[in-house]
Amino acid sequence: MVQIQLEESCFNSTSFFSFIPQFDLLTLGAQVFGLLLSLGLFYYYTINVTIPYFIEIKKFRTKKLAKNNELILNIDKDLNYTLWLINYSYKNFLK
Repeated sequence: MVQIQLEESCFNSTSFFSFIPQFDLLTLGAQVFGLLLSLGLFYYYTINVTIPYFIEIKKFRTKKLAKNNELILNIDKDLNYTLWLINYSYKNFLK
C-alpha cells in the first residue's frame, strides 16, 4: 500500500487558500475584468444572434399555425356541406 505524506502546512486555513488562484487577492482584478468581459460578450451574442433567431422561429410557427387553422376551418365547412348534401339527396330520393 502506498502512503502519501502531506505536510501539515497544506491543511492550515491560511496556506490552503494561498494555493488556489481563485482566492488570490493579487489576481482578483484580472478575474473580475475577465468575468465582466466574458459576460459582456455573452450578452452581446445573446441580444444580436440568439434572440432574433428565436423570434424568427416564433413568427414562422405562428404563420404555420394560422395556415393550418384556416385549412381546418375549410375542411370543416366542406364536411358540413357534404353532410347536408347527402341528407338533402336522400330526402329527395325518398320523395
